[in-house]
Amino acid sequence: MIEAVFHTRDIPPAERLGYWQECVARTHAPLVLSSDEPDTFQAYQKLLDLDGVLLWPSVFRPVVFTRTRPLIRGSDPENLHLTLIFRGRLDGGFGRTSIDVGANEISVIDSSTPFSIRACSGHVEQHGIGLEVPRSRLPLPSKLVGRIAGAKFSASSGYGALTKNFLRTLVNDPTIHGPSDVDRLSTVLCDLLSGMFAQALEAENLLPPETRRQTLLLRIKRFIDQRLSDPELTPFTVASAHHISVRYLHRIFQEQGDTVSAWIRKRRLARARQDLAEEALAHVPVYLIARKWGFSSAAVFSRTFRDVYGVSPRDVRPGRAEG
Repeated sequence: MIEAVFHTRDIPPAERLGYWQECVARTHAPLVLSSDEPDTFQAYQKLLDLDGVLLWPSVFRPVVFTRTRPLIRGSDPENLHLTLIFRGRLDGGFGRTSIDVGANEISVIDSSTPFSIRACSGHVEQHGIGLEVPRSRLPLPSKLVGRIAGAKFSASSGYGALTKNFLRTLVNDPTIHGPSDVDRLSTVLCDLLSGMFAQALEAENLLPPETRRQTLLLRIKRFIDQRLSDPELTPFTVASAHHISVRYLHRIFQEQGDTVSAWIRKRRLARARQDLAEEALAHVPVYLIARKWGFSSAAVFSRTFRDVYGVSPRDVRPGRAEG
């Protein structure tokens, strides 16, 4: 994953807005930026290139983004731009559509349509993740893709929550993915967005079968993560909750080189290991942490933990060196 960082910290105050306008032009499309307080403007942006799909987590002070018809005629990447907001707000106009998007929501605009959007109104700083996706990368008819521009989605549930979690994972620790994973991750992200758009447009039947399988798998993995503490979590309960057969559930995991039970065990072990290494939980007995994450007994947990990590659960507790 190609990574670059832009910030205004070392730029003279009078040049910061213009500098970041140039950065945004490279990562999104040519825009005009304006601010009521240009002398105090600050911005930080990290750029991650995921095989042509660009992610840019950013923090910046209040600003207005404007894209005009002359700018569009001069340069149009034909992208959808999504913004996942953690803190702040976007409001303004996109074509004939008004935009009002707040924290834990996702906005969608189109680089081919004029807009004027104020970010961070009433807040000291805006925190979020921008995402640039070529419309051609979405396996949906172009007419449908055009209809999604101007929409907003909640990031608290459903596809929006899946998208937020996926983006956070990519942004917070991109080093966990090697160069060979970039194409796969880019495809997964585009499939996820296509599922979110198709559901909003009631057009899920138009998605390719592989996209439907991929988005189903992501929903299943989130379902599993939310229920790891349940000792009754089994392939049968997972399949029943998603109205599919256990055989089909096994098949979509096998296509990823895994099994359902192995995935559940892997996720439980990862959560338990996090707790074991947590200083604030150092007083909690191992068997209680094992029970918390759905293991039937401390003995089973300890044996499985050692098989996977090569050390005992006690070896990863604070103050103990891993062997």
